[in-house]
Amino acid sequence: MISERFAAELNAVLHTQNRILQQLKAVVSDVEIKLADVSNQAQQIQELEKIMAELEASVEFLDEDDLSDFNPNEILRLYEDRRAAISQDLIKIGFKDWESFVKQCQISSLQYECNKEAGFQNISLAPYEALLTEQDFKKLRAESYQAQYAWDKWDYIFVGASGVLASLTDCLLVKIPATINTEEYSGQIGSPITAWVKQYDIKKSDDWFAHWARSLEKTCKVPYDNQKLIDGMYAKSHRFQSLGHDPVLGFVFGVLDIMRGTITGFSYDKLSSLHNFEIKGVPASETVGLIEAILRQIGHLISDVATPMGLPAPFMTLIQGINIGSFGEKNRTAGEVARWMYLNGYDFRHFLVSGITPAVIEIVLRAFIMLRHYSEYGETKFTLASHPKYRAMLLAAHGIAALGNAGKIALMQGNPLAINSAQWIALFRYLIPSIKYWVFDQHRLGIEEMEQVDDAGWDELMQNSDKLLEMVAKIEGNNICLGTVPILSKT
Repeated sequence: MISERFAAELNAVLHTQNRILQQLKAVVSDVEIKLADVSNQAQQIQELEKIMAELEASVEFLDEDDLSDFNPNEILRLYEDRRAAISQDLIKIGFKDWESFVKQCQISSLQYECNKEAGFQNISLAPYEALLTEQDFKKLRAESYQAQYAWDKWDYIFVGASGVLASLTDCLLVKIPATINTEEYSGQIGSPITAWVKQYDIKKSDDWFAHWARSLEKTCKVPYDNQKLIDGMYAKSHRFQSLGHDPVLGFVFGVLDIMRGTITGFSYDKLSSLHNFEIKGVPASETVGLIEAILRQIGHLISDVATPMGLPAPFMTLIQGINIGSFGEKNRTAGEVARWMYLNGYDFRHFLVSGITPAVIEIVLRAFIMLRHYSEYGETKFTLASHPKYRAMLLAAHGIAALGNAGKIALMQGNPLAINSAQWIALFRYLIPSIKYWVFDQHRLGIEEMEQVDDAGWDELMQNSDKLLEMVAKIEGNNICLGTVPILSKT
């Protein structure tokens, strides 16, 4: 996509070339007119030759008084004037590099009425740019809206380093929930951190949390724990099939089920490989108010989180409703893949462990950004996630980590247990607002940045412009012509 700066430069170049072509066209037309009268000119030349021959024949009759008014320097002056006029028409704009070429075209716009021919409003910046030095351009670029959010080498280094470091933690620490010794992914090693976290079981532990969780299990009874009303549901899968056990969605469906005495979830038919959404009433269940339902929901989730099957990962329960696709050697649907993942250890605890990957990026990159911002601006308040540059840096780092996770899945023979859902959620968390910024906000914010220049700033700019043009007019007043457009005014 063409940038605004390049479009402005191209505008000056094309208008200058158009002017030159128009001048050439005028010269060619003039030559054609003169060539059309060649016969008359030939006759005049013959008459001049006769006169010269007569003068040469009568040269002995001339004396000094006859040549007293003759000035040989006048011939040279006429020749020099004619040559200067031709040279003025034949000034060449050479191409050494793009910037110098644009500069010459802009200067040419000042010297040759380019503004009048092309329309002054179309290239109104060309005269001013022609008077600016490279240092002026550097200052303007440094103060532009785009320059405020430009990356330097340290930004690229830390973005790349944090993304690569996060990918390494994903491959070496997060891995998959547990070691697989059977089926198609046999021999793949599980995460040591997930294994350590899952060692804790409230059924076997005797600390305060285990006692508290067991007491919550008894007091926070919920209707969606019923395993007999929905097909395919049994002890190991009932938390996955019921939406009330989802750590996030449970605060919607679970609370509603507790208040209504229902169970909301997906049935599963192994023969047809279909999951169907169902809501069923639970017999002999009591209905409660909103506050009690929320408290019961929290207590029940706490009592289930540190058990052998644990809770499903956030939003994973919704994936079982996707009855399409054919994945792996057994041609499972997307819903069956999600079910298989949960039954093979991909629960809320492994989701928390997989959060190490995006956490590495957040810690490393945010620390660099805050230190960098403090060193440049001092103690200033800013919202990191809403800052276009910093958000783009976080998005790029998470993108690197997400690509690393995709590579990890490929290296593990497409094992869905290798998916780092926490990393992908983090990627989309920055991607969605970034798309909104690119599509809707970037141009608007750039205009708002320009509008921040107050009236005093514009007055100073115009005064400096007038002074600059007055100085140029004094030095090169005879060479600069801008048609009929007045640029110097006396007030």
